[in-house]
Amino acid sequence: MPRKGSVETGSSASAAGAAPAVKPKRTRKAAAAAAPQTVADFLAEFTPSEREEVARLAYSYWEQRGCRHGSPDEDWYRAEEEVRRRRAASAKTKRRR
Repeated sequence: MPRKGSVETGSSASAAGAAPAVKPKRTRKAAAAAAPQTVADFLAEFTPSEREEVARLAYSYWEQRGCRHGSPDEDWYRAEEEVRRRRAASAKTKRRR
């Protein structure tokens, strides 16, 4: 029997005991993981006016929840995604002209 913390190799490990592969669901946390992780990334990605818009949107999401429940990080990442979506829509409109 292997000691705790050791890796068992060879034919004694069976595949039958392995858990089935499950596709992870995309959640807000997963979306947040895709968002910039550092202040430098945030500053590089967004213009000053977009940064202000992110802050205003995040604050409005907090107010919509009654100023209590939820996560300020989720509000912020949700606001970032909204600003990105608007930027992409605006870029599509400009390309059509």
